[in-house]
Amino acid sequence: MEYSRKYSYFEIRKKAKAVEIEPLLSEINDQVLGELNSVLAMAFYETNRHVKLEISKFETLPFPVIEKLIKYALDLREKNRVLILSKPRPPIRKYIKTFSLEELILIL
Repeated sequence: MEYSRKYSYFEIRKKAKAVEIEPLLSEINDQVLGELNSVLAMAFYETNRHVKLEISKFETLPFPVIEKLIKYALDLREKNRVLILSKPRPPIRKYIKTFSLEELILIL
């Protein structure tokens, strides 16, 4: 079963084991961050699935986004779920490795 919904800045696909969130833009501003908060909340409260966030479009992420993703990953872990970052660019991978977040956030 697959279900897809498009928003202004993100597309969400509910798959059998994960909710996939894909950004439609390659930039982050206040409106995008606000919608990201909404789609992450929807994925958390409306499903029991893991959450996969496609981030290949972003060279880097602003600190408020990284902070939000770390907190979100911790919340998912409490529910025995995982945050998966799909195709992060080298600077994002380096940040995750530098701060030993590999056990909290799965990288694909």
